[in-house]
Amino acid sequence: MKQKTLNPKLKEILTDIVYLCISGLLFAIAYNMFFVPGAIFIGGAGGIATALNILFNIPTGTMIILINVPLVALFMLFYGAKSAVKGIVGILVSSLFVDGTAMLGIFGEAFPNAAENRLLCAILGGLVLGAAVAFMFARGYSTGGSDLIAFLVKIFIPNASTPNVIFGVEACVVLIASLITNDTISTIVMSIFFSIICTFMQTNALSTINGGFDKTRVAYIFSDKYEEIANAMMKDLKRGVTIIDGQGWYTKEEKKIIFCVVKKNEIFPLKTLVRHMDENAFMILSEATETIGRGFKAGVGDVVIEPKKKKKQAEKK
Repeated sequence: MKQKTLNPKLKEILTDIVYLCISGLLFAIAYNMFFVPGAIFIGGAGGIATALNILFNIPTGTMIILINVPLVALFMLFYGAKSAVKGIVGILVSSLFVDGTAMLGIFGEAFPNAAENRLLCAILGGLVLGAAVAFMFARGYSTGGSDLIAFLVKIFIPNASTPNVIFGVEACVVLIASLITNDTISTIVMSIFFSIICTFMQTNALSTINGGFDKTRVAYIFSDKYEEIANAMMKDLKRGVTIIDGQGWYTKEEKKIIFCVVKKNEIFPLKTLVRHMDENAFMILSEATETIGRGFKAGVGDVVIEPKKKKKQAEKK
């Protein structure tokens, strides 16, 4: 008897759900056990939401959604709804888990007096949040906030550096959150200090688990269906593809090799695409130290998604 295999699409959906649930739980742990009790502010919507929760007891997850609504709307206006789908899902899942677990009292503050253990809250919260974001990125999802602002800024300032814009936004958020929740210079400085530690831990956790924000991978794909795979990669991943002539030394057969450079969060879609088109395909992925050019770094910038107007102009050409 043949073993029944799970439908590939259903399998991907179920895997997405598992990853999103794990990520959501980690977000809930980070915010409810460490950030809110310890008054630790990270950059982006989460930092503002944490400050407002401390001041006015507004649910953190709800505030994150409300902050992201206008940002997502503007992003969809300029970049299209399709580009925003996974971002919307990521925002909703992480926010609902944060508020849902808080209402149920599942994740209480990690320490009896979190205010006196802010250093531990910053370290542990940063590590947990880094893991949460890594699970999101592993399946191509995002959490909005500063990333959306960076994309919107590039509409009006095309040469703006995405990492610099994100850093600027998150630094402003940390500063504002620290100012409105503290009343002395010393406590403001300490609040910023703990936020820096938290961000450092988050970035390192994310880098360790998921390869970091700007890491790229070089893909070599060996397949008899190289034309179909190359066309699908250009259409679905919007990545340039190069076909290299090769020869199998043992068989002496001429082979075509697909060469492509992708971002970390595009690896999963690439592997899925290749696996679905040719189960016998052989693929090698290696890390690129740095990638400079269109679609990656352009000097100091980093362009991934193009506005709708530019897409239309490119299609006309």
